[in-house]
Amino acid sequence: MENVTQWNLTFTGLEGFGLRAIVFIIAIAILFFSWSSIKNIRPVSRRILLFSLRLAGTLLIVLLLFQPHLEQKEVLKLKNKVVCLLDASKSMSLKCGDTTVTRSQLLDNFFTDNDAFFKELQSSFDVNFFAFSDIPTETSYKDIKAGIKPDGEDTDFAQTLKYLQQRYKDDNVKAFFLFSDGKDTVERPANVNASEVISGIAREFSTPFFTFAPAENMDARDVALSSISYNTFTFARNPWKVDTTIKVMGYNNLKLPVTLKEGNDIISTKVITADEEGEYNVTLSFTPYKTGTFLYTVSIPVQPKEAITENNQVSFLVKIVRDKIRVMHVCGRPSWDERFLRQALKNDPNIDLVSFFILRTPNDISNASNDELSLIPFPVDELFTEVLNSFDLVIFQNFDYRPYDSPIYRFSYYLSNIETFVKEHGGGFLMIGGDLSFTQGGYDGTSIEEILPVYLTSGKDITETTGLRATLTENGQLHPVTTLDINNDRNLSIWKNLPELDGCNITTQPKTDAVVLATYPSQGEPPLIAVRDAGQGRCMAITTDSLWRWNFLSVGRGGSNRHYMKFWQNTIKWLIKDPLFNPIHITINKDTFLPQEEVQVNIKVLEKSYQPWEGVQLEIDVTNEFTGKNIFVNKGMTGSDGQYSFNFKYEEEGFYIIKTIAKNESGEIGQEHTVFNIMKADKEFKDTSIQRELLMKLAEVSGGKYFSLPQKDIRGKISIENPPITKLVGKKQISLWDKGYVFVIIISIVSFDWWIRKRSGLS
Repeated sequence: MENVTQWNLTFTGLEGFGLRAIVFIIAIAILFFSWSSIKNIRPVSRRILLFSLRLAGTLLIVLLLFQPHLEQKEVLKLKNKVVCLLDASKSMSLKCGDTTVTRSQLLDNFFTDNDAFFKELQSSFDVNFFAFSDIPTETSYKDIKAGIKPDGEDTDFAQTLKYLQQRYKDDNVKAFFLFSDGKDTVERPANVNASEVISGIAREFSTPFFTFAPAENMDARDVALSSISYNTFTFARNPWKVDTTIKVMGYNNLKLPVTLKEGNDIISTKVITADEEGEYNVTLSFTPYKTGTFLYTVSIPVQPKEAITENNQVSFLVKIVRDKIRVMHVCGRPSWDERFLRQALKNDPNIDLVSFFILRTPNDISNASNDELSLIPFPVDELFTEVLNSFDLVIFQNFDYRPYDSPIYRFSYYLSNIETFVKEHGGGFLMIGGDLSFTQGGYDGTSIEEILPVYLTSGKDITETTGLRATLTENGQLHPVTTLDINNDRNLSIWKNLPELDGCNITTQPKTDAVVLATYPSQGEPPLIAVRDAGQGRCMAITTDSLWRWNFLSVGRGGSNRHYMKFWQNTIKWLIKDPLFNPIHITINKDTFLPQEEVQVNIKVLEKSYQPWEGVQLEIDVTNEFTGKNIFVNKGMTGSDGQYSFNFKYEEEGFYIIKTIAKNESGEIGQEHTVFNIMKADKEFKDTSIQRELLMKLAEVSGGKYFSLPQKDIRGKISIENPPITKLVGKKQISLWDKGYVFVIIISIVSFDWWIRKRSGLS
């Protein structure tokens, strides 16, 4: 930039060409008549002197009318701009082909080899330098010569160009120099062409782009898992698959084993043959049998001289849930209660129901063989030994087992299997009332009484037959089984308005560790619905066989059966330990975190009655899922709301499991865990190819030129327009016509003319 002072003479009086022309004509006329009046004066010298005085006076008067000004301008001579953009994303750290030179070092070498060109460029232009990945950061030529560190996590060409468009909207930019591998990592819809989007923005500049990228022999050698597609949740006992795209660059005739692991265990492997460079699609599948959230990893082996190894392995979390809840329903005889319950179970698409009606027993006399009877015998041994553990829930509804308790059938032994199924294998058991249930079914003193939430009377049950409505207990108001509406007031109203029941089995009393959810409002208020945790499993007792009235009578009154259906849905979910009903909950604000991003953890503990449990001691540890390394240990205690929260941060990438053990003064209450992931996006290494087509397109649409690196001497290969531009920084006007000396000169000229004429004897 250079300051220059410019002087200009301007006239501000008698605006308009017409007025000025008239003044000139009058002035010429005056001079003509003046000359005519003195042309005979002698000597000639006097005549010339007089005409000169009149000419000077006339000119001064004309100038006076034109109002002359002297204008002083301070002008700044500016340089046109040139902008240089250097890609500083992580992909620029990749090695070029089989060399040890990285893409970033290739740029460093270019600036070293062309230092004279850039010095000349900076002398002729105002050159701005930027390093960019997502958004440009201004830097200097000195920093570029020292080397720009390629550590950007993302590359966004569209965002970069929009930033420059806004930054230089009022400036004269004559060229853009763009140094990159052309890798744009922005995820766009499949129908959107990234090259068209970016080149469309470049067209709006009306400025040439000179683009530079490593030559074709500089592509990185790499085998990468460029994309993976899978469902984040699946069903147990159903096939699950992961579709993988493998990109091979710089290798031929490879045998690549592709491996799927669950944790550290290999569960599926396929070998592909990569005869040449390109993309190869592989599908790996397996059938999960356990429910929960599990960590899976797809990997391919590292090849010799690979530019990057981070993209040879991808890990992810998959949640496995039940496809079907397997329920065994054994009913002593057909009834309205059985009919409505069986219909509710059959209509639930999540339930796989196996139901048996005992229409004949081994004690029934038959003169025909089993093959000749339409009624098959109850497959006791198969159900309660071979396949019992394949079920999630067993329901005994008004079923008397004693006809099968003989030396041949040994049903009392099968009752012990049910106890083991509940206590050791975490199964659910439900007994529903009737004249063949509880003590009337002979269950007092058996293994079934050991797991039931109520004690049974010795001998025969007392049956209450008065029609009354169920009464919800205080614990029942909060328990998930009896929550028919999330609003407590509406839930109480629903229970008060449910139809009356026909009666119930009177048991002695609930067990100390049981929770009574509803009672029958007769004498003594016997338990109507009671629940209990038994070992690893759960049990429930419903002491009536008339819950069907909640369906039938509600619909008959013009209502619906939704409360009946909701009750059974809640019951089954609680009995099978649906995670939603777990008394210990660990929640985190999300599944995947960046390094040093805050992980927010909340732990909630509920009592058996599902009220908040205050004062529970929590032992918490966070460990790496693969290595077992402990990264965080904490202890806490639940507050009045039954909750405890804490935050922590960690730098190292990986999958981590949060485990908590809940204890009180009586011992351990339970355990829970959840899994989360710390990882960087690393989009830069998913595809290590150089996208020259994008850079070529940018140069083409903008009127620039594409160059392959290395380039030893760029001078003479690039021509940039450099028109002069100036900027007015100051202006001052000096008036010449309204000064006193102008009038003195005019008066002096007129006076001198008059004096000469007098001396010459002229009029």
